[in-house]
Amino acid sequence: MSLKIDPRDWATVHPYYDALAAEELSAENATAWLRRWSELEAHLQEFGFSAYRAMTENTQDKAAEELYLYTIEELTPKSKVAGQVLKEKFLALDAAIFPAEMQEMLRRFRAEADLFREENVPLLTEVDRLSAEFSKLMGAMSVEWQGETLTMQAVFKLLNDPDRSIREAAWRAYHSRFLQDRAAFNEIYLKQLKLRRQIAANANKASYLDYVWDLYGRFDYTPADCRTFHDAIEHEVVPLVEKWLAVRQQELDVESLRPWDIVVDSQSRPALTPFQNADELESVCQTIFDKVDPELGVQYTRMRDGWLDLASRPGKAPGGYCGGMFVSKVPYIFMNAVGTHDDVQTMLHEGGHAFHFMESSATNDIIWNYDAPTEFCEVASMAMELLAAPYLAKDKGGFYSEADARRARAEHLWSTLKFLPYMATVDAFQHWVYIEAPEDVTAEQLDAVWKDLYERFMSGVDWSGLEDVHTTGWHRKQHIFEAPLYYVEYGLAQLGALQVWRNAMQDQAQAVAQYRSALALGNTKPLSQLFAAAGATFAFDRETVGELARLTDQHLTALHD
Repeated sequence: MSLKIDPRDWATVHPYYDALAAEELSAENATAWLRRWSELEAHLQEFGFSAYRAMTENTQDKAAEELYLYTIEELTPKSKVAGQVLKEKFLALDAAIFPAEMQEMLRRFRAEADLFREENVPLLTEVDRLSAEFSKLMGAMSVEWQGETLTMQAVFKLLNDPDRSIREAAWRAYHSRFLQDRAAFNEIYLKQLKLRRQIAANANKASYLDYVWDLYGRFDYTPADCRTFHDAIEHEVVPLVEKWLAVRQQELDVESLRPWDIVVDSQSRPALTPFQNADELESVCQTIFDKVDPELGVQYTRMRDGWLDLASRPGKAPGGYCGGMFVSKVPYIFMNAVGTHDDVQTMLHEGGHAFHFMESSATNDIIWNYDAPTEFCEVASMAMELLAAPYLAKDKGGFYSEADARRARAEHLWSTLKFLPYMATVDAFQHWVYIEAPEDVTAEQLDAVWKDLYERFMSGVDWSGLEDVHTTGWHRKQHIFEAPLYYVEYGLAQLGALQVWRNAMQDQAQAVAQYRSALALGNTKPLSQLFAAAGATFAFDRETVGELARLTDQHLTALHD
C-alpha cells in the first residue's frame, strides 16, 4: 500500500490500522496482508528510532527530547494497542498455511499476544519515561579535571595512565560523580521495579522474570539454564581470571590490586593510541572490513554516507549502539570514541550488528524477520571483533605495529575472559531482584546483594575503603535500568563467537562464509539452528564453557609471553 502518514499525527496513522483490521483474511491473501502491516510498522519504527537517535546525539536538545517522549508516550502505546488487534487477527488463521520461515515469527507472535494487556500500556510507557530520565542523568555527567571539563568517557580513558596516582585520582573523580546521583538512581530503579512487577501480575505471570522470558522469546533455554551457566563460569572461568589478576599484581608490583589497576597495561606501557580522531577510526575500519570480507566492506561504505556518529562530545548519551532504519534498510552506529583500543573494539562490535541488519533485511521482506534472537544478535557483533583481529596491524591495513597488534589482541582476550564473571554478576543480580527480592525491597538491600554476588564472581581486587562505590556498581550498568534481564545474551553469545573464532583459526574464509549465511537467516530459525548455521553449538555447561575458556587462556598466554 502507498503510505501517506505523518507519525506526529495519529489521525494520519490509525486509518491504516483500521483498514487492515477490517479486511477479511484467508490463506490466499494473508501473506500480502502481513507485508502491508510490516510496511506500516517499518515506517513507525524508523520514525521512533530516528527520534531516539536525535535524543541520544544531544541529550540537551529539548526539541529532540520532546519528540522522543512523544514516541514513547503517545505513538508507541497507540500502535501497540492497534497492533495487538492485527496480531490476534493473524493468529486466528491456521499456522499450517504458512511456510517454515514464518513459523518462528508465529511462535513469537503467540507469546507476545498472550502477554499483552491494554492496562499495561501506560505502565510500559512510564517505565520507558523513567529509562529516558536515567539516560538523561547519564548524559549530563562530566568531571572537572585539571581545569578542564571532561566527558565521563574521557575520564575513564585516564585509567590507562601508567602513573598510579593519576589513575587513582581519575577513578575517584569518575565514581564520585556517579555517587552524586546515587539517590536519583535508586529512586528511578525502585519505581521501575514496582511498575515491572505490576506489569507481570497483570499478565498473570508469577514474576517479572517469567514475563520477560516470553517477551524476549527465550524458547531455547530456561532460567534454570542460566543458573547452570553461572555455575560453569564460577568453576571454569573465575579461577583463570584470578590467575591473570595475580600475574597483573606481580607485573604492576603492588601489594594488592585496587580498582584503578584493572584497566591499565600490566607492564606499565603507555595506553594504546590507535587513532587520533573519529575520521581516522572510520577510515581504518573500512580497510579492516574490506579484509574480513569485500562484500561486508561494500556494506560499510554505504554506512559512511551519514549513518555513523562516532566521536564523544559533551551532552551526548553514553555508550554505543547500532540501530536499524527499517524503511531505508540501512543501519546506524552511535558511539563515544576518545582514541582507545576499547573504541576500536566497540566499532568492530557495532559493525557486526550493522552487517547483521543488512544481511537479514536483504533476504527477508517482513520486518519481524529482520532481527534474530538477541543471543544470536550478539554473536554477530562479538564474532566480528574476533574475525577482524588478524587485521589490526598496520601492515594488514589496521591501526598498530605488529607488537601493539599482539598486545591489542591480548587485551581483547583478557576482556573476554573477565567479562564472563561480570556478566554472571549482572544476570544473577537481576534474577534475585525479580524472583527473590521482597516487595518492599530497599536500595540498601540491592546494594548488599550486588556486593555479595560481585565477591562470588569477581574476587581478586581490594575494595577496602571504597564500599559506597563497590555496593552501587549496579548503578553503572545501564542494562539493569533500560533493558531488564537483557545481559545473559552477551555471555551466551560470547560462547558462540569464540566457536566462530576457533573455526576461523582453521579456515578464516569458511568461518566468515558460515557467519554471513547465519546472519542472512534473520529471525527465521530457532536459536540452536542459528548457532549451528554459524558453525557453533548452543550450550553453556561446564564442559563447553571450560573448553572455550581454556582456549582463550591458551592464546592469551601465547600473546602475553
